[in-house]
Amino acid sequence: MKPGYARATLKVTPELLNGAGLTHGSTVFALADIVFAAASNSHGSLALALNISINFLKATTEGAVLSAVAREEKLTRKTGLYRLEVRDENDDLVALANGTVFIKGPHNI
Repeated sequence: MKPGYARATLKVTPELLNGAGLTHGSTVFALADIVFAAASNSHGSLALALNISINFLKATTEGAVLSAVAREEKLTRKTGLYRLEVRDENDDLVALANGTVFIKGPHNI
């Protein structure tokens, strides 16, 4: 983690699968949301999600290692826009998302 950036990884276990035996969408979303929260709160002020829009692009299964990255695209006094990518161990794009936060309080930009 550094200002405006965060990365996290997750190994897909049986508990994280849906009824079809694929990684549950909520697992992928949660991983993206974790890096979104870390990156958007990395400037020292409380940042609260206003919106996240996610596109699921590739299914994964048990044993996959997912990596999520959040990158700050735009930061203003009151809002921030972030690009979130989730990739598998082959660097294939699993999900792509955009998130917007409301920044509560002052921060250094």
